[in-house]
This record gives sequence, structure tokens and C-alpha cells, in this order.
Amino acid sequence: MKNIKLKFLALIIIIAGITAACSLDGDNDTTCYSSGFAYTTAVSGPDSTIVNRPITINLDFKLDNSCGSFNRIAETNGYPKDIVPVVEYTGCNCTATSTTLTKPYIFTAPAAGSYVLRFQKDGTLAYITKTIVVTAQ
Repeated sequence: MKNIKLKFLALIIIIAGITAACSLDGDNDTTCYSSGFAYTTAVSGPDSTIVNRPITINLDFKLDNSCGSFNRIAETNGYPKDIVPVVEYTGCNCTATSTTLTKPYIFTAPAAGSYVLRFQKDGTLAYITKTIVVTAQ
């Protein structure tokens, strides 16, 4: 008798777990979302500045489809500094596009010297390289 009660209790727990894991109202809902890096197609901006003076470097990059949007610019610590746009793709019905976005990257050097900035231009780790010469005030 005790064995039957344990089996029945286990069956109830399994059924409750399956029911809780299934969504009755969301069976047809699909959420399509991804994020990743975009490849830089062009970089423009000054090649020199003075210590602690910010300069703006414009990054051009393409979106893969119509669901894409700019999120932020990511960068590594240290130098050479790798800089890459982060994009998000939200939506399931996206069309191919050749949209190019331009976003600013603000660079400020804390000390005099030459700073190498690298912008990834394709999936082969090829870079657009920009060297900024920073002088004392």
C-alpha cells in the first residue's frame, strides 16, 4: 500500500512539473532576438590630439537585416585597443538590407604618446588601424 502511494505521489509531481513547464497561452509566440558585433567598414576622425582632450572618431558599419539596431560600442582594455560596434536584432520577419550606420566613438588619452586603435573589418581578424598621436598641452 505504501509503495502505491509513493508511485501515485511521484506521478502527481511529474504531471505538475510538466504542466508548469508548458505555457498554455504562449504556444504560438515566437521571440526572435540576437546580438553580436558588426564589422566596421570605415573610420574617420582626427589623427592627433592633446592630453585629456576628447576626439570623436566616426565608425561606419552595416546591419545584416531590417531588424538590426545599434546597441553600443565595445572596447578592450590596453593597447592596441580593439573597438567594435555591438548590434541587436529583434524580430522574426526581417528583410535583407544594406543599411550603413555611423556612430561616434569618443577617445581621450590620459598621457602623451601614440595610441593604436583597431576596428575589426571582417570575420578574419583583419583590422582598420588608426594611430592617434597625443601630445602634452
